[in-house]
Amino acid sequence: MNFIGVSWFYYAATIVAGACYFYVYVFSTFWLVLIRYSVTENFTEVAIAVSLMAASVTSIIKFIFMILHVSQARETVRKILAFDALMEPGTRLTMNLRKNLRMVKKRALTIWIILATNAAIFAVFPFLRPGRHFTEDTYIIYGLEPMLESPNYEIALTMSIISIFFCVYVMINVAVYVIVIVGYIEAQIKTIGVEVKNLWKDSQNFYKIMHHKVQNKIYALHKKENIENDFIQRRLRTLFNYHVTNINIFQKLNEELCDTLAIEYVIMTVAIITELLGGLENTYLQLPFTLVLMFIDCLSGQKLIDACREFEEALYGCEWQNFNVANQKTILLMLLISQKTLLMSAGGIANLNFECLMMILKSSYSAYTALKSGMQKH
Repeated sequence: MNFIGVSWFYYAATIVAGACYFYVYVFSTFWLVLIRYSVTENFTEVAIAVSLMAASVTSIIKFIFMILHVSQARETVRKILAFDALMEPGTRLTMNLRKNLRMVKKRALTIWIILATNAAIFAVFPFLRPGRHFTEDTYIIYGLEPMLESPNYEIALTMSIISIFFCVYVMINVAVYVIVIVGYIEAQIKTIGVEVKNLWKDSQNFYKIMHHKVQNKIYALHKKENIENDFIQRRLRTLFNYHVTNINIFQKLNEELCDTLAIEYVIMTVAIITELLGGLENTYLQLPFTLVLMFIDCLSGQKLIDACREFEEALYGCEWQNFNVANQKTILLMLLISQKTLLMSAGGIANLNFECLMMILKSSYSAYTALKSGMQKH
């Protein structure tokens, strides 16, 4: 696979934008929390500052992940493209795969639009209000006080906007990469399930075609079972290879993502808690952004689980009792493999699905109520 070289300008712009982000949302946050607000003990402003960093720092984690795993990511894409090239055009399998992939494309595009729109609103919000404002007026960037006076205001606003778009650009691209790769495996498994479910019907149709082609009708009738089972055997061999290939691709991807997802979900849990502590009147744009980020991987994980269950049901419903012993053994082997559902793991601590999402939200709210009562006492 040939990759087009990246322009030096892109590297320079990324470094400058990354430096702006680090200064605005990492260095300044630590300064505010450890030095500035440690004197005033304004817990609401501390929560707002931490929430801004926590909600955005996952972009840096994703950025580091892609830098460390760029060769593996290219290899994964290469394997998928090579695997996809094996599909025979115009067949039911290919058409169903394309239909399922269109759903994945719509899902990725919807997520991209939601996150990009949220970031754009967050960035332009200061310009929609009269007077001089920032994305978060209580947030102070180190070394730029007083923030509302020129040229500090212009510098701070420019750095903030650059930081926002850097953060969202990195985050969206890596998130969409995960959605597409996991979505491709999901689409493949659903498509293979349809093929398995139609095995017996396809073998009957194949026999009818062969019966009309063979001149000796008595011989064709006598060999009916052999013709059908030979067809099923060939199809099962192909579908079995497809299934195993998808499992191997996913397991490799899951190994790469596992630790990164664990770190991200811990940080995003902190982000939700601090966004609630900071008050929804201050964080009403940050909270939806964080929730969507959490929802993305849990949605991909849940869809993959659903596809695996559909595949398992297809194996049960493929009329395997009509197959010969050899083909029944192949179905049994595929069934045993499918018993181990493909799960997106966050560091081996939790499997990402809707149940995990609800558990995180419930735990975050419980932590928020406990911390809120403690803050009110002070």
